[in-house]
Amino acid sequence: MAPQNNVEGVDDNEALAQRIMKGDRAAEAELVGLYCDCVFAMALSRTRNRDAARELMDDVLMAVITALRHGSVRNTAQLGGFVRGTAANIINGYIRASRRAPRTMALNPDAVGSDPTDEYETQDRRNLAFDALALLNARDRQILQLSLVEGLKPGEIATRLGISSVLVRQRKCRALRAIVVYLHDDAPGYVARRMLRL
Repeated sequence: MAPQNNVEGVDDNEALAQRIMKGDRAAEAELVGLYCDCVFAMALSRTRNRDAARELMDDVLMAVITALRHGSVRNTAQLGGFVRGTAANIINGYIRASRRAPRTMALNPDAVGSDPTDEYETQDRRNLAFDALALLNARDRQILQLSLVEGLKPGEIATRLGISSVLVRQRKCRALRAIVVYLHDDAPGYVARRMLRL
């Protein structure tokens, strides 16, 4: 989840964090621009609910900005790691809470059955997601599988695949961003396909 312009991003991260600590609202907007897609993709892959993913993205970015405003981030050079860790904690908390919540269903005497349109839309979204995954190269699919399905950390994935953890993070973020672009209703298909094949 490192900014794409700079492989290490250390100087940029520290400068951005310092600006936010000094109350620079433009720096806060810059941080949101840098990390919103990756955080949204992370939340969407875990919740499979676009509305919940948007709310979680807002919660994560607000938590990061609040921590930076108060100077609570110890290592600002590793800002991407802090964002990723915050996202994982908040998303996991949401999932735990939703599992504990009792499931209720409102009874509607007028409802004869479920609307088949909903089922078709769900299947259509699922097919789109599979189409997007199919366009990824094998290594990026493997990284997403290990990260999102098996829950491995970038360092563990790097060891298993014999590549650096920085490369794992970059490829994961790029793949998630491309999938979000591909799934977005008004995104041109050729842009998404080009991103997925990088």
